[in-house]
Amino acid sequence: MAAQFERETTFLQGTPLEAGQSKELTLEVTDTSRPLSVLVNSLDPDAQLQAVLVTPDGSTAIDSIFTENTVLSADPAVQGTYRMTVANVGQSPTSVDVVFGRLPGVEANDQVNIDAFGGILVGAGITIAGVLVMIAGVIILIIDRRKRVVS
Repeated sequence: MAAQFERETTFLQGTPLEAGQSKELTLEVTDTSRPLSVLVNSLDPDAQLQAVLVTPDGSTAIDSIFTENTVLSADPAVQGTYRMTVANVGQSPTSVDVVFGRLPGVEANDQVNIDAFGGILVGAGITIAGVLVMIAGVIILIIDRRKRVVS
């Protein structure tokens, strides 16, 4: 899942944006069956930001102005290079974190595929069971030692 995330996602982390400045991310899309997601987090909750997603044929799939944090998605219609531009359209500087691409587990119509996280859930269950068995073992060990000392 990590390799897929790395292959199908680009991001900016802690990138400063002065007023009127923008940053662009690109992503090569070969599979149009799953949506593209955009997550934007601004460190300044009052900063006014704009996210614009342009498709390979030049049309605009997303054009949104927002403050603080947002999550957007678009269904890619054609294969090619998609360009995501995040701009600071406000008056104050800010820093942004942006994730653009395909998020693991998000399928068509923005439905979350729980099966994609099945391994994580099974691993967590096994870990919890292991901790419980370890605690039971320690309790049995303490009770057994007390019986030996009394005898």
